[in-house]
Amino acid sequence: MSDDFEFERKFVVRDMPAVVASDPSPVLIAQAYLFAADGYAVRVRLQGTAPADLRGTPAELVAALDEDAIGTMTAKGPAVGGTRYEAERELDPLVAGAIVARADHVILKIRSSVWLGEDGWIFDRFLAGNAPLILAEVERNQPVVDLTIPSFCATEVSEDDRFRNEYLAYHPYGSWAEEFRRELDRVGPKFVETLGENRFLNSSDSAAL
Repeated sequence: MSDDFEFERKFVVRDMPAVVASDPSPVLIAQAYLFAADGYAVRVRLQGTAPADLRGTPAELVAALDEDAIGTMTAKGPAVGGTRYEAERELDPLVAGAIVARADHVILKIRSSVWLGEDGWIFDRFLAGNAPLILAEVERNQPVVDLTIPSFCATEVSEDDRFRNEYLAYHPYGSWAEEFRRELDRVGPKFVETLGENRFLNSSDSAAL
């Protein structure tokens, strides 16, 4: 099915930009990885309005989600050139929540969405073992080419498997964050150069978006 693909580019963000606070309804996402190997993964997700108190275990946070929470199960294939097979189907939220609460490999994150320039940007602030990771993504219904990249993007990780959620579920960022910071300081930022022309904005331009 043509809809069973996602097109995205993903970036590490050092500090959450102020514009993210303009999202009036951030959501809490709890997702369990039931299988992950060689770029393939099976994920169960429950998401709903983020509670005011984000302390607690994954099971406690899942239980705090409101009655309008949404459950899904997704099968993913390996990513190639910013494109990845992703087939998502709806699940009963009670079933999704029960699976997430019992799973061993769970991601917790707060997701905010804002419109910047020509694109909608998604910001994920990871909790628990993956704190203090912040990732920003742009998704389109076709390959993400000729992208305007704001200054809050420290480096691109669209092709770095370490920043895929299924990897983070098994290898939490908190355990290798300092190693990555040293790596970034040593090699500097990198951006994919095979998806059209990248346009980089400075801080003042980014603030004006």
